[in-house]
Amino acid sequence: MSLLDRYIARQYLINVVALFVILFAFVVTIDVAINLDRFWRIAGARGSADGDPGVIRQCVVTVLLVADFWWPKLLQLFNLMLGLVLAGAMGFTCTQMVRHRELIAVLASGQSLRRVVKPIMVVALGMTLLAVINQETVLPRIAPLLARDHGQAGQRNVDVTNVPMMRDSRDRLLYARLFDPATDTITDFEFVERDPTGAALRRSFGPEATWDGQAWVTENATVEPLSSPGTTQVGVPVRFETDLDPIALVVRQYADYSQNLSWGQLGQLLEQTKGGDENVRNRLQRTKYGRVSIVLTNLISLVLVMPFFIVRVPGNMVTQALKGAPVAMVALIGGTVGATAPVAGVAPMVSVFIPVIVLLPLAVAVAISPKT
Repeated sequence: MSLLDRYIARQYLINVVALFVILFAFVVTIDVAINLDRFWRIAGARGSADGDPGVIRQCVVTVLLVADFWWPKLLQLFNLMLGLVLAGAMGFTCTQMVRHRELIAVLASGQSLRRVVKPIMVVALGMTLLAVINQETVLPRIAPLLARDHGQAGQRNVDVTNVPMMRDSRDRLLYARLFDPATDTITDFEFVERDPTGAALRRSFGPEATWDGQAWVTENATVEPLSSPGTTQVGVPVRFETDLDPIALVVRQYADYSQNLSWGQLGQLLEQTKGGDENVRNRLQRTKYGRVSIVLTNLISLVLVMPFFIVRVPGNMVTQALKGAPVAMVALIGGTVGATAPVAGVAPMVSVFIPVIVLLPLAVAVAISPKT
């Protein structure tokens, strides 16, 4: 890269990092201000075995609880806010260059203003790649931490209580009072097998079952026939093979949990849910392919907004920002909604790319039309 490219890339990257820091600080500050009493009570309960931790110790534990609760969510927020930050940082970078007449210097040197676009897009692609790595390798590992609420700050796993009765791909039912994703264990469970008409054939229940990779297994279950007279078996081993594995249970319990799974895990879930709930499959497909659509929409939105800030003649950049902000917001919000909302009569893997199909011609037209 030339000296000009390195200078623009450095300025743009600094603005990207600065915007992330400001947004993160703003979000965390607002949340802590609203939920400080909850963090304080949890810190008081965990700060000392005798129930009187002291003010200083309780303050320290409170700060640690806030950090423990928010560091996974900031990694998630990084991906969610990337498109907005890329566009905003581009606006700040170009505004600084216009104010210092640096774009005029680029033109005076006989170069096109499209040279300014190159380092910005290189940095944007690098940040996008970083977000993809974060999505595929980091977020899946900390997904249970992302499902915590404020009352679970400091916990390393999330207990999913009162798991509702769920139907698997073979029309059997599973219920559990408590599910621990850290140990892949369900407590006070009940399996109900049914015939093709939906009538219950047999009920198996017990205090605890563990997922062994392919099935829920327990050594102490009660098997009770329901459709015809038979002998109830008590304390017998039961192996219940089903597509309702630990990941599927958490995905169904937490609608947003699937957003934190990797591409491979989503593909595995789609394979496991063949013949199952069509709504669940459609949601997983939108989540999987919507990621590609959102990445493309973020980059396209950046291109759409550039002409408002990369200008030949210095002017009022506040006016340019007021013109460009609605374009960026409509493109980014529309791209996100279009990639997640169902479209009647259109397959999920096609509907998620509707925003890209709409915005891409506009971006091409905008990119070639300005006089640079």
